Amino acid sequence: MRSKRTAFFVMGWVGMLFYFAQRWLFGPLIPSLMQAFGADRTTLGVIGSASLWGYMFTPIVAGIVSDRFGRKYAVLFGIFGFSALTVVSGLVNSASQLFWSRFLTGTVEAFYFVPLAAFTLELFPERPAFFLSLLVSGSSLGWFVGPAVAGWLLDLTGTWRAAFLVIGLSSLTVAFLQWYFWPEETSKTRAAVFFDRAILLPGNLLVLLCLSLVLTFQMASEFGFTLWFPSYLRTEVLMSATGAGLLAGFFGIGQAFGRPVMGWVSDRAGYRRTGIAGSIGMGISLMLTLSVASTSPRGFFTFTAGFLGAAVTGGLWTFTGLVFASFKGLALGIIVTFAYVAASLSPIAIGYIGDHYSIAAAFWTVTVPCAFAAGAAFLPTFAVKRGRRR
Repeated sequence: MRSKRTAFFVMGWVGMLFYFAQRWLFGPLIPSLMQAFGADRTTLGVIGSASLWGYMFTPIVAGIVSDRFGRKYAVLFGIFGFSALTVVSGLVNSASQLFWSRFLTGTVEAFYFVPLAAFTLELFPERPAFFLSLLVSGSSLGWFVGPAVAGWLLDLTGTWRAAFLVIGLSSLTVAFLQWYFWPEETSKTRAAVFFDRAILLPGNLLVLLCLSLVLTFQMASEFGFTLWFPSYLRTEVLMSATGAGLLAGFFGIGQAFGRPVMGWVSDRAGYRRTGIAGSIGMGISLMLTLSVASTSPRGFFTFTAGFLGAAVTGGLWTFTGLVFASFKGLALGIIVTFAYVAASLSPIAIGYIGDHYSIAAAFWTVTVPCAFAAGAAFLPTFAVKRGRRR
């Protein structure tokens, strides 16, 4: 059982890598997609947000279904779904078709992340923050693999389609392996009802609102930066597609290392306190990334932004799962849904400001302030008294 649990965890980690690789391969391709479809930056910002809009419809459903019927089939539906739809995205012939393929990809992504996060907390109760953060570090490395592979394949093949096809087909292989290594679930992971009304108690709702704001600001900062940073490096710093993808990927490498380290710190120092400190560190690192003129320090501060920013979401997921232990899937689904509704506007706002001013100006007015706001939203949770089940 222990060996199968370990093998499953490894496959889950690799699945997380492809989960974010397919989402963030988009950045280095933006200039080529603008040329291929005759679109401006605002339009590409809308397309880049399509998966976020699709995602916001399903986290609550994914959480409730996995709480009631178990995590396995929800997770497998998610990884097989987003892998196949990534391949479809590489076959479309218009901007509108790409928008809808990415939108549908987002609707199934939640079935992978939300139930898998809940299942990991159940599978490793001895050190929940460490193992959940370690699992999610796979998605952080996907932040590197997606842009880096996309930029490299674009320079190698000359077509934006290659990145979608290669990453999508590779992810399908991992989906089969995750199915094969899935450990046996027990009935203890099942909820007795579809919707636990205890979550509607005023104290619980206030805590969920605060946590939703934390995730909203953090995602607005991370997602807007990740989507547009490669394009900023290509068009305003004048780097090659490969160089821009690699440098932008340092954010993901930083998160990949930061997830387990910050998870370890959170288990000892407190989830919210570590998250607040991480948001401040990320905001300062982003400011330095935009201020330096040479490649090496820019890469270093991009890395530290990812490393320190990992503390925010790592602390958030673990705190949510432990505080709402009897309906963690539902609670995670609610805060993710709320956050995606609001944070999906960040890439569009950056694209719009980029069309009228510059991408750098957009980072200063959207990405940096949101990084600091994430930590500030954690603070009210210390004063809110949670409601209890009646």
